[in-house]
Amino acid sequence: MTFEDPTQQKKKVCTGCKREFPVTQTVCPYDKNMLMFMQKDELLGTILNDRYRVLEEVGRGGMSIVYRGLHEMMDRTVAIKMLQAQHVTDQLSIKRFQQEAQAASHLQHPHVITVYDCGVVATGQPYIVMDFLEGESLSDVIKKENHIPFQRAVPIFAQACDALDHAHQKGVIHRDLKSSNIMLVEVEGRKDFVKVVDFGIAKLTNASGKMQQNLTQTGEIFGSPIYMSPEQCLGQTLDARSDIYSMGAVLYESLTGLPPLMGDTIYATMKMHVSEMPERFAQARPDLRIPEQIEQIAFKALAKKPEQRFQSMQEFRDALEQCMRTQFDTGAMPSLLSAPPAVGFNTIAPGSRDNEDFDLSGGLFGDDPPPIVDKPSFRRTETGAGTVSPFVTGPEGGTSGRITARTTRPPSVGSETGRRTAGVRKPMASDKKSGKAAKSFTMPAWVTPRNLAIAAAALLVPALIAGVVVLLNQLGNDNPLLFTKKYDGTLFYYAPPSQTADGKEFPGMFYVKTAGSKSKMLKIDLSRFDINNHISSSQSQDIRVGALWELSGPMGPNNSLILESGQYKPAASNVYEKARESVETFIISIRDSQKIEGLLKSAWDLTSERFRLQDVPLETFLTKFATEPAFKEGFTESYLPPGSLLITEAKPTSMTFLVDGHYFLNPDSAGNTVYYSVVLTLKDNNWLIDKFENVTEQVWQQNLPK
Repeated sequence: MTFEDPTQQKKKVCTGCKREFPVTQTVCPYDKNMLMFMQKDELLGTILNDRYRVLEEVGRGGMSIVYRGLHEMMDRTVAIKMLQAQHVTDQLSIKRFQQEAQAASHLQHPHVITVYDCGVVATGQPYIVMDFLEGESLSDVIKKENHIPFQRAVPIFAQACDALDHAHQKGVIHRDLKSSNIMLVEVEGRKDFVKVVDFGIAKLTNASGKMQQNLTQTGEIFGSPIYMSPEQCLGQTLDARSDIYSMGAVLYESLTGLPPLMGDTIYATMKMHVSEMPERFAQARPDLRIPEQIEQIAFKALAKKPEQRFQSMQEFRDALEQCMRTQFDTGAMPSLLSAPPAVGFNTIAPGSRDNEDFDLSGGLFGDDPPPIVDKPSFRRTETGAGTVSPFVTGPEGGTSGRITARTTRPPSVGSETGRRTAGVRKPMASDKKSGKAAKSFTMPAWVTPRNLAIAAAALLVPALIAGVVVLLNQLGNDNPLLFTKKYDGTLFYYAPPSQTADGKEFPGMFYVKTAGSKSKMLKIDLSRFDINNHISSSQSQDIRVGALWELSGPMGPNNSLILESGQYKPAASNVYEKARESVETFIISIRDSQKIEGLLKSAWDLTSERFRLQDVPLETFLTKFATEPAFKEGFTESYLPPGSLLITEAKPTSMTFLVDGHYFLNPDSAGNTVYYSVVLTLKDNNWLIDKFENVTEQVWQQNLPK
């Protein structure tokens, strides 16, 4: 990196928005950042390590620069993070930069940024090659939208906890967790997919299997003060629970749009983290209805003493999942304690003076208190008994967009001080008549409409609950309150793990057709399910089309199942497996006959009468398949690779498969992958080939499960 003579420069650039300005201007008029002379970056356009072409600068920090690059051979976009030239002579900076690569290389998780390579350029600057993430950080979302609704925030933080739990298990403590280090990207059409980035000051503990380098002196503090744990502010030894505190701080900021603690200076902020707790959600953002359950999770993570927090990220994630079940799956309403007055709940703190205006001792017969009137677009001030002064909120109103409400209540009738008297039943007209004889029977004093309603509820509610429980039990898997669903299903297609065109890892996917009268196609993401631990045979019988599985887990969006447990069920009566075996035997027999003459007769024996009528005589069949299709030289298995077969139609007496030949067949003369459609028919309990014909790649793509 070299700098040109400033006197020869014709433009300046803003360090924030990157806009260009004349050399005579010193401050950016848009964001008030200082302007700097444009620098000529000699790395742009060069190729690092004979692999990575440096395309453009996309970001710059205190120690490093991030470029967008291109892997020349693989045509994959990558991010190249490089130490700035002025830090090359600082051995501590170099060691910390190397430690980031070392820490990230320990981690292989869908929600952690992937590091592919590292090296050093001719100028001595080390660099790291990693995922190029196209998305926005949690910090950007908070700035743009003011806060993140809890319905969206909880799944985001469940993913982030997953990532940090993996890091902690590998002996890596992040130590700089903040909203700008949690990226939200789109993966396979799924939005808000979390990637945790920037392990620049991460600490490698003994769990990593290597000795921790002493890169910080005693009492030296690194991190972002807004999110730092008390022990980090004090320069003490840190463990995984420090990251839990920081995660709680980010959760607080996301839900409210405000930092949990913020002083006038960095020192004041750190001091607050050591000794003060943040405001409750209802105080910080009274305009939002944040459930109390989420508040309890956030404040437990923000406990001052590490032993009072969650003891692992897994515990943190479990609490968030429980919150998801409570708030979303069961249709439960958010906590009533934080509900605004408009829905009928008093938000005035107990013991406050305004609370004295209400005396409910009169029960059903006393005068009711005046109604509470609340409109979100007004703030109410006391300008006299029973009067309301409108005050429009928003930036012009000086309230920073927050909505506040205060209701002024007129004095209650019946007391000189304005407080209502104890409830007393008003005299009825019949009581005023004198001389009227008393009735022979009077109702007991305790027989009131209120008491009768309570007694009826005491009898009916248990019976109603028992009836609902019985009904839900009869629903079984269709029970809407049941979080974990269980299915038996047949594997219609298995998409093996792979790498996408942009260099991202695809963890693999099951597409399973469930059994029963209400069968449906389920999509099962295998990112959190180690499929290799569940393969029971060397021939991968478990992940071949037609395999029967027992599956269990919560349902996700668009008929997806979040797989928690699964098991392959071998069954001799499985018609899907028998049909698949007929397809495989037919194709393998064709391959072997091309090497050993005479085996094509085995394939002929698997065909139906209709197929034979189409290809009569036998010599036509033998001639047709003697050289076609062209099998790859290395394909010697006795079964087709998982992922090459797809069931498109299944009926009691017929079944249709599609075959993707790129796994085991050479391309055709035009260089295209060969695809086949195979139709089978059931005769005498045997599956016979009824049709075997070429199809286009478009047919394969159209039939893939969506």
